[in-house]
Amino acid sequence: MACGTAHRAVAGATIGITLAYCESKNGKSTVMPLVGGGLGALFGTLPDIVEPANHPNHRQFFHGVAFAAMLGYGGYKLYQWRPEEDWQKALRIVSLIAISAYLIHLAMDGMTPKSLPLVGNI
Repeated sequence: MACGTAHRAVAGATIGITLAYCESKNGKSTVMPLVGGGLGALFGTLPDIVEPANHPNHRQFFHGVAFAAMLGYGGYKLYQWRPEEDWQKALRIVSLIAISAYLIHLAMDGMTPKSLPLVGNI
């Protein structure tokens, strides 16, 4: 399985399963796990779009631990936000899915021999 395919598959499956679990805890069933999983798969290669994997040392700032920490904090604050309007609710969930997929991608990259740089390769 190619790296891009693996990133999409893992992000989509992880997000879809997490959303299905949350729905089962709330006692409701919607298409959100399928939609969320699809969006997760779509966003699963976002880091490689921002910094294309065209050479072995492509992992710069947007593939770094510092950026992952900032993104995680932004996701935490976004999770705490309680929007009132429907468009804001949709923006919140899509943004949380995108951030989750991005962080899943970085976690997978972090488990490779190259790992992740703290800030970026200089």
